[in-house]
Amino acid sequence: FSLSLSSRSTLVPWKLFRFELSLVHPISSGLEAMALKTTIDLTCNDYISNFEFDVFTRLSCTRLGQWAIGYVTQEGEILQTIPQNKEGFYLYPDGKPNNPDLSFAVQSPLEDHITVTQEQYELYCEMGSTFQLCKICAENDKDIRIEPCGHLLCTPCLTAWQVDSEGQGCPFCRAEIKGTEQIVVDAFDPKRQHNRNSANGRQQLQNDDHDDDTEVL
Repeated sequence: FSLSLSSRSTLVPWKLFRFELSLVHPISSGLEAMALKTTIDLTCNDYISNFEFDVFTRLSCTRLGQWAIGYVTQEGEILQTIPQNKEGFYLYPDGKPNNPDLSFAVQSPLEDHITVTQEQYELYCEMGSTFQLCKICAENDKDIRIEPCGHLLCTPCLTAWQVDSEGQGCPFCRAEIKGTEQIVVDAFDPKRQHNRNSANGRQQLQNDDHDDDTEVL
């Protein structure tokens, strides 16, 4: 299972991980799935890396405060060993005599920017709100988009909803959530729009004057 996933990608969405895992180890309920996700998704970004999976499958707690790591011997046996007792056994994370370059895996993707239009700004002003404000909690700004339905909300509200509803669908339309994307909502600036309109007006006057001069000639 681990080799099947890691051969395709270092990082896979939680939905894909859950589906692939269910083929070899059925997950009985949404609550069980959420418990697994909160345990294995160490970075809380809705993705599972093969490094997180390695930590999840190899670590165990022998007694309170003491962790053991699954060590694979040359004979293929897996031993739960305490690092303090096996100095020099865990020099390389992938079993090779060199440290892998992980810089490509930790680069943050560019966030998609959503620009609030003047019509949206005026509509939400009439309701005493703003477009960028999350409509569920009315406290945080929207920072995540659900795919494929496209609804926007804040990350804490989405996380709470998935726990309460056992991860079933979008909180607005109940459509299946196939992925999420981090976004930034750029607030509408009336002053900036006014300056843009003024500049467009001056340009139009210059064009009209140029047309008049052409007719006279």
